[in-house]
Formats: sequence, structure tokens, C-alpha cells
Amino acid sequence: MGTRRKSARASLVLTTGEAMVYGCSFIRNMILARMLTKADFGIAATLTMFITLLEFSSRLGISRFLVRDKEGNQPEFLAAAHLVHAVAAGLSSIVMAFAAWPLARLFGIGDHVSALLVLAVIPLLHGATHLDVRRFERELRFGPGVWLEMVPQVTITLAAWPLAMWLGDYRTMLVLLIVKAVFVCVGSHWVAERPFQLRMHRDYVTRMLHFGWPLMVNGFLMFGVLQGDQFLVATFYGMVELAPYAAAAALTMAPTFVFGRIFNPVALPVLAKAQGDPSAFERRYGLLIGIISVFSAAYCVGMIIGSEAIMRLVYGQKYAHSGIILCWLVAANSFRNIRIAPAIAAMARGDSMNQLLSSLARVVALAPALAVAYARQPVWMIASSGLVGEALACMVSFQRLSAVHRMPRARNLRPTGLVAAAVLLAGAISRLGTQYLHPVLSLSLAVLGAALAGGVVMLLLEDTRREAQRLWGLSRSVSLGEWLSLLKDNGPWRKSAQP
Repeated sequence: MGTRRKSARASLVLTTGEAMVYGCSFIRNMILARMLTKADFGIAATLTMFITLLEFSSRLGISRFLVRDKEGNQPEFLAAAHLVHAVAAGLSSIVMAFAAWPLARLFGIGDHVSALLVLAVIPLLHGATHLDVRRFERELRFGPGVWLEMVPQVTITLAAWPLAMWLGDYRTMLVLLIVKAVFVCVGSHWVAERPFQLRMHRDYVTRMLHFGWPLMVNGFLMFGVLQGDQFLVATFYGMVELAPYAAAAALTMAPTFVFGRIFNPVALPVLAKAQGDPSAFERRYGLLIGIISVFSAAYCVGMIIGSEAIMRLVYGQKYAHSGIILCWLVAANSFRNIRIAPAIAAMARGDSMNQLLSSLARVVALAPALAVAYARQPVWMIASSGLVGEALACMVSFQRLSAVHRMPRARNLRPTGLVAAAVLLAGAISRLGTQYLHPVLSLSLAVLGAALAGGVVMLLLEDTRREAQRLWGLSRSVSLGEWLSLLKDNGPWRKSAQP
């Protein structure tokens, strides 16, 4: 099967799975926001922030190294990966246990230290997870991984309403997080084709750590990028103010998360296979950043125009007038989306420093955010500080890709300029008062604007325009049954005979 067909099948499988995962996440957040008080929803957001900060086993990028390394299919390599992953997870659990009390005091939730201590079990479950499902991605086999994500998400979503009714406070989120970790751990062993082994292999471990340490440092920086502003809100403003900010941040990241989960696993192996051919690598990169730009333009226009209506629709009237927070967060995140392209391209060539350096530049924006928080200015001003940081991070990422990997600057500047124009246009339309329109009209304008923005950017970029024309011609000659056949994949119940 050719690379294009494999990529198409993988994209369809991931799209189907991620649509389910995103739908569950969307419904679950809506249930919790509506059923819990703002204070409890703020504490629930703090629990998530706590585990994101101190669970660093996933930040080593072991699963990504399994995909890109030439020896990643070897049984000894998988066993060494399990060892590194388990040790990192154990260290995470210890750090979380020691940090629970001081962080609870810092956030003003000193009476809930026990909840943070309970979360320390989650890294242990992550450390016992079987990584064989990630090895499947080397051949663009995503079916088992999709099932591994869908089943826990559906389960905890179905449990969210009865749990919230029963517990009635932030403990609902605590239980859901633990249940999800248990399901993922057990499910990973069920879909695995090889036995779970821990084995020391000095060469493999050294290579993993060499590849992973910049990603781990970048992971902490990304916490500052993605949740550093929420950390400041929790510290200086309290749980009630954190609730709408965290709610807006969740909406901001949801489309990007879904897009990344579908696009990144396909893009990385496709680019990695062309890493020895500079011409092919550049062509594939041009299409990659073009697709990301189309998504980012549609995303920012739709979310900014419909910001106030979206917040009220999802979270209810008690989150009214929070749309301005969503506007600024989406504007910043639009440029963060662009950084996906150079990050994947660099990683495909074994360069994990690109993300680290760009995230380091992004963290600079926390300085003005800290000043705003210290002065107790409106929280939307904290959100607005991220826009400058993301623009700077894009420049650093592009510069390194050009200097180290000889990628022409024009490949990045034109798509980024189009996304910037989309952000400015959406902001101007929002300022005209779309937030005061009837929610149905506001959302209709948002959908129309998103479709137009994505379509215009697709047509203005040569790589995406050419690919769209090719796909249109293909779609006219391929039946629906043939397209659906792409979804056929080895399910988690089908064990292959691979050693």
C-alpha cells in the first residue's frame, strides 16, 4: 500500500476516533461546569494542572522515539523503552507526593491536600502502560491506539453525571482522572502484541535520554506556555476567577488537541521517511504547514467571532461575559498551531531542540502576565500577553529550522502571514459587536467565517490548492465503499503474528 493511501487510511481512522474522544471531552466538561460551583470547577481545574505540571514521564517522548528510530521495532528496544518510561513515572509519583502540601497552600486550597496526594497514583499507572501500541504507528496502524483512547473517554463521560450528582464537588474530577488512568493501563496490555518487559540496554537508553531530555525540559516550558497563566490566576485571583479562565482555556485547546492527535501521528512518519531526500522533505513540509495554516485560519475566525455565544452555550449563563478571555486565548493559540509544523519537521530529523528553544522564547510572555496578575488587573489581560510570546516563539522556531535544516524561510512566512491576517480580521469583526448578537446569529456568522477563512487560505497556498485539486479528482473516481474500506484496520481484538 502506498504512502498516500496509508496516510489517508490513518487519517480516517484517527478522525473517527478523535471525533468520539473530543465529543466525550466536550460533553464531560459541559456537565461538570454546569453541575459544580465555580469554586469546585476551579479546584477541579487545579487538579488537572497539578498532574500536568509534575507527571513528566510522557514528556520524554519515548513513544515518539519508538516511531522515528530505525531500531524502534526491535523487542529489546521496546523493553528498554518500558524501563525508561517506568523509572520516569516512579520519579513523577514521588515528586507529586512531596509537592502536594506546598502547592495546595500556594493555591489557597490547603484543606484539599489529600486530593493532590491521591493523584500521585496516576503516574504509577502510566509507568505500567504497555508501549507496544505506539510501535504500531511506525506502519501507520492507529486502530488499536484509537480504541485505547475511546473506551476510557466514553466510560468516564458516562460516569460524569451520576458521579457529579453523588459527590457534588471537585472529587468528581479526581475519580474520573483515576478511572481513566486505570482503563488506559489495562487496555494497553490487552491490545499489545509483545510481552511487557523491562530491560536495560545501555545504547538504547542513552539514545532515548539524549532524544528525550530536551523534550522533557520543553514539557515544563510548555506547562508555562499552556497553563502558566492559569497558575497565575489560581495564585493571585482564586478558584472562582480560575473557573471561567480554565473553561475558556479548555475550549481554546480542544480543537487544536483534536487536530494534533489526528494530524501529528500521520505527519511525523511521513516526513521521517523523506528525511534523506531534501527535495521531497521540503515538498512534504510545504503541504504540512499549509494544512496547519488552513486549520488555524478557520479555527481562529470561528472561535473569535462566536466566543461569547460559545462560552454561554457550553458552560451556561454563569460564564457570561467570559468571551473576551476566549478571544485572546484563541488569538495566541492560532500562532501556537503554526509551530506544530517546524516542530514535527525538526523531530523527523532527530532534532528535539526546536520545540525547546521556541517554548523558551514563549515563556518570556509570562513576565508581563505576572505583572498584570500582581497588579490585579482583569484576567483577560493575562490572556492577551500570550499573543506576543507566541509570535516570538514562531520566529525562533522558523529561524532554527532554516539554519539547521536549510528550510527556505518563504515556506513559513507566507502561511504565517495569512493566519495573522485571519486573526486581525476576526478581532475586528468581534469588536464590531458580534458578542451582543443573538447566540444563533453569532454562531452562524462564526461557522460561515470559519469556512470562508479556511477556504481562502487553502486557495492562496499553492501546496494546499494543488492537493485539494488532486483529492477532488480522486473523490470523483472512487466510490463510497472504497473510501470506507480505508477504515479497515486491525482492531484491538486481532493479534497479528508479528514477533
